[in-house]
Amino acid sequence: MGFWGEYVVARSGKPLPDLEPLSAGICRDGHDRCVAGLPEHGDGWQTVAVHHGLPGHTPETLKALAAQTGHPALVVYICDSDTGYVQGWSARGGLFGTWFTPELAADYEVPSSICHEDETGMPSTAYQAAWDSAHDRIVVEMPQRARDACAWAKASGWRPEPATVLEILLADRIESAEHHFFELLRAMGLPTADT
Repeated sequence: MGFWGEYVVARSGKPLPDLEPLSAGICRDGHDRCVAGLPEHGDGWQTVAVHHGLPGHTPETLKALAAQTGHPALVVYICDSDTGYVQGWSARGGLFGTWFTPELAADYEVPSSICHEDETGMPSTAYQAAWDSAHDRIVVEMPQRARDACAWAKASGWRPEPATVLEILLADRIESAEHHFFELLRAMGLPTADT
């Protein structure tokens, strides 16, 4: 079983786990001690992992973090290390959201009420139709979502590589969603610790 939870990326002079809503250390499931800081990036940018995900509604969490830090904030929800849904908020650009790895993401977009398999053990017709629709929509929207991600990065003072951002968002053969997310951050221009 892979990782289920969120990574929060923000810029602050204080450790991110000291900020609300991270300071409670509580995850979406109500467990405590689920927030873990990771090594810092450059220019004050930090990432924390929140096993099981943050409580509350992600857009409000992003806005609260941005209000406390004075900088844009970003969260990715990792689904079983398969794929992730990235949301970012900046005062200049507002909210953006995108999946990465469309073939894997489409599985998470199909409503749970749709039966996955038919009586032969193959994907049901309804499931396949829903999957095709989700996959096609994600792929068609991806160029705009890549532009949104690059606009967020520019609002954060980063220097994104737009073609690489799009390539990473569209990739389906990945090592793990966590690793892929950090590749996406590098393509978006996340400052490194030595810059």
